[in-house]
Order: sequence, then structure tokens, then C-alpha cells
Amino acid sequence: MFTEKEILIEKLTGVKASKKSYYTDLKKTIGELEKKNQKLEILNEVAKGFQLTGTMERSLQHILETIYELYPIDRVSISLIEDEVMTLQSIYPVSGEDKEVGMHLPRGQSIYWKAINQNLIVIHEWEPGASYRFVEEQTLAANNLYHACVIPLRMKTAVIGVLTFATAERMPYEYSDITFFRQLSDHIAVMVENSRLYGEVSAGKKEWEETFQAVADLLLLTDTDHRIIRCNQAAHHFFGRPPADIVGLRCHDVLFPEDYSFCPIEESYHTQSMKNYQMSLKNGSMCDIQTYPVRGEAGEMKGLLIYIKDITEKIRTQAQLQHSGQLAAIGEMAAGVAHELNSPLTAVIGNTQILKRQLSADGRPRELADAIERGGKRCQDIIRNLLSFSRPEKEESSECCLNESVEDVLSLIGFQIERENIQIERSFSEDLPLVEASPHQIGQIIINVLLNAKDALSEKEEPRYITLSTHHTPECIKLVVEDNGCGIPTDKKDLIFDPFFTTKEKQSGTGLGLSVSRDLAERNGGSLVIAGKSGIGSAFELRLPAAPKKEVPE
Repeated sequence: MFTEKEILIEKLTGVKASKKSYYTDLKKTIGELEKKNQKLEILNEVAKGFQLTGTMERSLQHILETIYELYPIDRVSISLIEDEVMTLQSIYPVSGEDKEVGMHLPRGQSIYWKAINQNLIVIHEWEPGASYRFVEEQTLAANNLYHACVIPLRMKTAVIGVLTFATAERMPYEYSDITFFRQLSDHIAVMVENSRLYGEVSAGKKEWEETFQAVADLLLLTDTDHRIIRCNQAAHHFFGRPPADIVGLRCHDVLFPEDYSFCPIEESYHTQSMKNYQMSLKNGSMCDIQTYPVRGEAGEMKGLLIYIKDITEKIRTQAQLQHSGQLAAIGEMAAGVAHELNSPLTAVIGNTQILKRQLSADGRPRELADAIERGGKRCQDIIRNLLSFSRPEKEESSECCLNESVEDVLSLIGFQIERENIQIERSFSEDLPLVEASPHQIGQIIINVLLNAKDALSEKEEPRYITLSTHHTPECIKLVVEDNGCGIPTDKKDLIFDPFFTTKEKQSGTGLGLSVSRDLAERNGGSLVIAGKSGIGSAFELRLPAAPKKEVPE
């Protein structure tokens, strides 16, 4: 009979106490408890191994090292199946001469495939020097290993690989060991599957990020408070600020001018629907803006994806094409008018010349005949210049005289300017070198600048005048167009060449004249700049490179 003390010890320790067996049984029980704790620790390490190491390869290595500390095994490995091919994924410990990692295992000659096909734990051993039936026998025997325990890695109904223990001699297995191996293999299978899913998610995230950054147009992601939470690299190039400086700001503070009293895309937040806008941004660019609601899993509004495409150059090109189309239409009309007018003008000039032969060199009749001839020739010059400006031509450079280009333009629009009581003053350099440029494009620049000067004088009291002067330096040829209007305010000088910027009413201007003119000047190797002072009229200076001097043969 046991005493009450012995019964209490048995309940606390699970060991029947006796003088002879107490310490032996207690030591054995403690050893078993320690082994169970080690197994639980291994399972716990496997469960959290992927989170600790971050990659499947390092996780597998960590697991194998932990198992190696518990069991008297010589080597442990994991092989995984992908696309019906089994590959030896990881081994521990790895010898310097071991090149097995990454090898493929054939279906018909593999112990590992046998375990997978039977979905059972396979314990296999062979004698040293025996003929090899399986590929694993040869590779393991090369490391003096002749015993293997192969455990399938199951994930739901599928087997994704095997966990293999290898030793030099047969290792005694208990039922608790087999149970632990099954639990361990299940944990490893879950970890491998999670690793694969994590890799797919990471690859998808990387692909999305690369796509987001590769879009050449602006992409802004905002929350419901209008704050930018993400933007692509195109925003950095567009605004000249790194994305980190843009994130956190309200979208309307970044995009739109300060004189807006409300966010122009507020409607998208209220209607929670896709909207299209076309408007000028804070930097003067004209853009197409599309807003797309971003929703959560429950369908709630989480913010907006704002897509912005800069169409400034597109509209500028359209304006130039429209202008060219208008000139082409004028050219067709002018060709018909020229045909109708040239015949009577030729008769007028010819008859006047015949009449002059019958008149004396002096006297009033001769003066009147000379005036008729000059008027007829002037009409012919006007028609010729009109055809020249309106006729489509290739944008090829040629040598031309800037003085003559100005006179040609004045023959077309000089009368229009002078009839508004604006005096045109000329101050041309007589020894002006030639320039190498497109005469047609230079004429367009002069017309745009002259019409701007005329409009600047429309509300000024007389006297009103426009001065055109030409100069030259060793570097360039200059045309200066000045007027005595109100001038350009200092705060507008940096904006005057921006596309669509205009101080005129919407019906009176598009804001493209100076922008197109500067673009044409740069195409011809020159520039168009502001030369006047604010408040005392305005002046624009066209600078063009001189034509290279031709060598005269001796």
C-alpha cells in the first residue's frame, strides 16, 4: 500500500514512488517531458520561421538546423514539387563538395517519389557497396549514409514535397516520433505554401509598382480628405519636386492656381463617379484630367485616382495646324483674287506706261500717270505677299533679309494698324547681314508680335506708336518691336510666354500667339525675349543667327 505522500508525488509527477524506482522513473519522465518540449519548440519555430527569416530558402535552413539538434541524424533535407518536377530544395548540414541542391529527381527511380505516390512515410535502407535501385541511394552513399526516412509534405489534398532524414545506421523510431514527423511535415507544408503565396503577392505588388511608376502621365492617389497619399515619378518630373514633398499635400494646392475658391474636382468626391476635366494647372500647362473613385471591399469611397495628361503641346500643335489651315484657305481665296485682279492691274500698268510715253516729262499729267503706275505695282506686291504668307511651304531655311521680311509683313497688316491711328516708325540698319531661317516662320513671328502691340494700344489715348528697329552684333541679328502702351506688369513677365496665358478677354485671344512665336524663333536657332520695362510700354526682341559667310572664289 502507498502512503499519502507517495500518492501525492505520483499525482504531481506521474511517477509511482518507491525507494528503488522513484529516482529512475522520475529521471525518465523528466527526459520525456524535455523531449516533448523540444518538439513543441521545433513546431513553434517552424510556425514562425518564415516570418523571422523572410525567404523560403533561409526558413528551410533554419528548420533543418533545429531538427538536427533534437534527433541523432546525420543529414536532413527538403525536396519540393513544382510543375510536376521534384527538386532537392535544401540540405543540412551542407558539405563543401555537396552539389545535390537543385537536382531533379526522376519519378521511376526515386524513393522520394515512392513516398509521394503512396502518401506514406517510407523508411528505406541499403547495404554499402550494393547495387543502387534508386538515385537517392547513390547520392546518400557518397556521404556514407545508408538509411533514410521519407515523410510526405501534405497541403490539404495535395502532396507538395518530402522531408527526409538520413543516417549512417538505422535510427530507432517510436510512435511518438512518427506522430511528431507528421505534425512537423504538416507545419512545413503550410510554411512552404505561405511562402509561395507571399512570393506571388510580392511579385504582383512589384509588378503593380513598376507599372504605376512606368506610366508617363501623372498619377495621383488621394484620400477622402483630398490629400495625396501616393504619386508616380511623372509627378516628380512635372512639378520639379520629389514625390516625398508632394505626398500629404491637398491635391488642389498642388495642381490648381491659388485664385480657385474651391477644389475643381470636388464634384468627383460628391458624386463618387468618374469625371473628365480639361483645365489649366498651376504651372500654366493645359491638361486633361480624369478622376476615378477608389473603393474598399464594402464599396465605400476611399479616395480618388487622378490621371493627368499634359496636352499643352498637343493644343499648341492644333493651333498651328488651325492657323496653317486658315492660311491655306486664304491662299486658295487669294489665288482666285490674284487671278481676277492681276489681269486688270496688268492692263492698268501697261496702259499707264503707254500713256506716259505721250506725256512730257514735266507737268501734272505725268505725275498722275506715275502715281497710277505706282499704285498698280503696289497692288501687285500686296497680292504677291499675301500668296507668299498663305501658301503652305516646307519649313526649310534659306538666306533672307530681316528688313525685307518686316516690310513684307507691313504691306499686309500695316494699313490695319494705321487706320486705328497708330503710327508705325521704322529704324532699319542698312548694312544688316542676312539670316538663315524660314521666311514664312519669321513672317509669322513678326505678325504675332505686331498684332500684340496693336492690341496693347487699343485703350491708350493718342499719340500711339509702334517702332520697329533692326540691329546686328557679331553674334546675331535683332529686330525690336516697341510700343508706348501700358507695358507688362513685373509679376506677369514670367508668364507671358506660357501657353494659354493671356491678359485679353476670352473672345479676344487664345494665349498662344507669343508661345508659338517663341517656339518658331527657337526652331530657327534664335530666341524671342521681353526687352521693355514695366509701366512704360513693352518691347519684344527677336534674335536670329547670321547666315554663315560664303567664301568668294579668287
